[in-house]
Amino acid sequence: MKLATFQNHQGETRIGMVINDRIADLTAAFEKYLVEERGVLPERAIEAANIRMPTSMLALIQREYEGQADLKDVGAYLSNVVKGDGAIYAPNGAKITYALHEVRLLKPFQPRRCFNIGVNYPAFVKIMGVIPPEENKTCMFMVTPESTIGPEDIIQWPQSAEEVCTELELGVIFGRTGKRISQADALDYVFGYTIVNDVTGIDIIMKGMGTGREGLPGAYYITRAKTFDTFQPMGPFIVLKDEIPDPQNVAGELRINGEPRIRGNTKDMRCSVRRLIEYLSEDITFYAGDLLSSGGMGTEEFEPHGFVKSGDTIEAELEKIGVLRNYVV
Repeated sequence: MKLATFQNHQGETRIGMVINDRIADLTAAFEKYLVEERGVLPERAIEAANIRMPTSMLALIQREYEGQADLKDVGAYLSNVVKGDGAIYAPNGAKITYALHEVRLLKPFQPRRCFNIGVNYPAFVKIMGVIPPEENKTCMFMVTPESTIGPEDIIQWPQSAEEVCTELELGVIFGRTGKRISQADALDYVFGYTIVNDVTGIDIIMKGMGTGREGLPGAYYITRAKTFDTFQPMGPFIVLKDEIPDPQNVAGELRINGEPRIRGNTKDMRCSVRRLIEYLSEDITFYAGDLLSSGGMGTEEFEPHGFVKSGDTIEAELEKIGVLRNYVV
């Protein structure tokens, strides 16, 4: 199942399920499902739908097991009733189905917290000469949730940076709260996956590193360089975990003005998604709605960083998820 947050004709923010080239309003669809499949009275179905299938993706994710069960039910219902290009309406008259080109896709959800992984592909070591963490361990930094933006949004060029680069990453969305999670159970805590474009004011980081200044001072510069407004685009869709049963086999490409700059596959991660969850959750509780960005892809041929300038168009693509397009201004 592929999900999105969108703005409808009335300017309302809704959550939807993508079916071919159409998107179905999940709250309105759940109302129709309750009436037609569960025999709920129309006036009660509206209230129940807004509680059980809220118009906020984060609120739905935070319902954990119950929300995922309701999502599965309404998804199966929609798969049977959405046929062709015809519009479908809820009992209260609200429109359920739209063509994708009729709506504006927004950021798929507002993350509760953002955990970003560094140096998780061998390309960082081979091409950039970075010393990686110990085997089966990783480095992690936080990005403010307010830095996230959605598809077709503008990445604002910062006043305090002269060089800006971008990275292509698989975003992992937590659907359950947990701590000290084993690798065997790790994917049980995943709600789904999205694309993350990790943008950096790279020269700011470099200013904080050098002879006699490695380590702690540089770490402070990383926080500043990574948390500028608009520096974490994400989306355009969330693909539920059952659509990507193996997160270690997802190919990706990032293009700048149509030219491929980054290519990679999640199979090359130093620490797999399962291991990242296990390692980080040893002493950090993860909550439903947290976002874990699993590190910048890269190969020996395509380094993990794509440098951009004002006026550039960035297209970050991961198979099975889609294309995240943003503009540098």
